[in-house]
Amino acid sequence: MTWRSTLRLGLGLSAAGLLILAAPAVWEGPVLVEVGPGHAIAVLDAAGIVPLVLGSALVSQALWLRRGQLARAVSSRPAAGLFTVFAAGLGLGLLIASAFSGFFWWWAVGAVLFAGAVVFATVCAAGAPRAPHRRA
Repeated sequence: MTWRSTLRLGLGLSAAGLLILAAPAVWEGPVLVEVGPGHAIAVLDAAGIVPLVLGSALVSQALWLRRGQLARAVSSRPAAGLFTVFAAGLGLGLLIASAFSGFFWWWAVGAVLFAGAVVFATVCAAGAPRAPHRRA
C-alpha cells in the first residue's frame, strides 16, 4: 500500500468514525460504560470508536513512513514544529479532561487543536521529498 493510499484510508476511516460519533443521542442505544459526569460510551459510540482508532493508526503509520520529511520540515522551522507539538498535546489533554470533568465544551477546542496539528504534520509530510545529494 502506498503512502498516499494509507493516508487516504486512514483519513476516511477517521472521518467515518467521527460521523458515527456525531450521530444524535437518540440513536446511541444503551449505555455500556459510564465515563464521567454527562459522559458515557453507548453502543453507537463503541461502533464509532473502532474506525476512528483504526484510521488514527493508519494516519500515524503514514506519518511514520514520512518521518524523514517531517524531520526536515521541523528542522527548517523549529518554532512551527514546537507549536505543533504543543498544540497536539494541549488538544489531546483537553479532550481527555473534558471526558472526566466539568469541562464539557472544551472537547471542541481540544479537537480543533489536535486536528490542526495532525493536518499540519500531514501537509509537511506530503511535501516533495528532496532528491538525494549527488557528488560530481
